[in-house]
Amino acid sequence: MPQQDPAAKRYAQAMLALAREQDALSTWSAELASLRGLFEDPTVAQFLQNTNIAEDRKFATLDEALAGSPAAVLNLAKLLVRKRRVGIGVQVVEAFIDMVNAERGIALASVTTAQPLDDTRRAAVIAAVRQATGADAVELSEQVDREVLGGAIIQIGDHIIDGSVRTRLSGLKRSIAGSIR
Repeated sequence: MPQQDPAAKRYAQAMLALAREQDALSTWSAELASLRGLFEDPTVAQFLQNTNIAEDRKFATLDEALAGSPAAVLNLAKLLVRKRRVGIGVQVVEAFIDMVNAERGIALASVTTAQPLDDTRRAAVIAAVRQATGADAVELSEQVDREVLGGAIIQIGDHIIDGSVRTRLSGLKRSIAGSIR
């Protein structure tokens, strides 16, 4: 996971303050997700970052793509274009969503296992994440990776808890190799 640009957090904090002021956290979260989609599209990002394209043309594209969005969301997009910071746009949205989730007591986590989780194991992972984070609720995304072999890899933000059999076997291999020398 790449390190977040400090400016992304500052932009997100400003957006959060405006969203709170307008009592529109949910609306803004959804609208910023649309903005994130724009910034993640390589063609759009390249267009918005191209210094040979007039700013007015970029703004017109944003006006069209974000029609119906709150003015502040559109203004954020334009500000990132004007300041040549489109490259941190996705980070700004991620930081905003993280702040909203923290405010609401929601932890985002992902779990990777060798086989799909059954309800009992899913509940155990959710309980462990709740305990580790102190969150009231957990939004869990699940991935299956047969190379994990067994156990689980849980990611909460930038923290990774690797309890996979693959990692344990790798550690055992290094330990044995080290003791032979």
